[in-house]
Amino acid sequence: MRDFYYYEKLDSTMNEFLRLKEINGNPLAVMADSQKDGIGRADHVWLSPPGGLWFTFDLLLDKSIPSFALYAGFCVHHCLENLFSPLKGRLLIKWTNDIILDERKLGGILCRYQSTKKTYTIGIGLNTNNAINPALGKFGAISLKDALGFEVDNRHLCAALIDSMESNCTVSLENMEYLTYCNHHLFGKERKALLETGGLTFTAEVMGIDQSGALLLRKELGEYINLHTGSILEFIP
Repeated sequence: MRDFYYYEKLDSTMNEFLRLKEINGNPLAVMADSQKDGIGRADHVWLSPPGGLWFTFDLLLDKSIPSFALYAGFCVHHCLENLFSPLKGRLLIKWTNDIILDERKLGGILCRYQSTKKTYTIGIGLNTNNAINPALGKFGAISLKDALGFEVDNRHLCAALIDSMESNCTVSLENMEYLTYCNHHLFGKERKALLETGGLTFTAEVMGIDQSGALLLRKELGEYINLHTGSILEFIP
């Protein structure tokens, strides 16, 4: 059984999760209506206004998986399409950890593995019912409410997303079919992009995802490379 904690406002669900984990050894989920200091990738601040879905939970796993963020993206994408049929064909997965709707950012995923506890701590932020500044971020932003025309139940969606991650875990992580799924729904495939890794930027065409979860790129002279860490900064016309 998992213990759920709901808050109106927190500094971050990740921080509160870690505080609660010190006194509660059960599987946990911490959800807040808003965060003051939400934690994004590379410790960037994640804007978390009231109405959105911001939560952190844990998942037991014997070992760290290099492509686990893509597994998480597969679970979120698959769950949203199953719950909301109008989203089918409109949702994409941006390597390595974002969910894209109609070419704009719907949400992001943060995964951290603790080898001593054999546990992933997973933070998910989704623009659900919150007000949106569409110009925010590199690719703009969008909410489920704007896309669907109605408000969603954040608590129900939180439980459904966690269930998706738990129920798919054993089979999907063994056969790695989630990488094929992510390849099929990859944002920016066959587009030229400006990318960053280790503080350096370069341009290349996005070709897909390899079997390790790395981004497969083709540089201007036809050289193929695999990007294991970094990010897509923008697409070039």
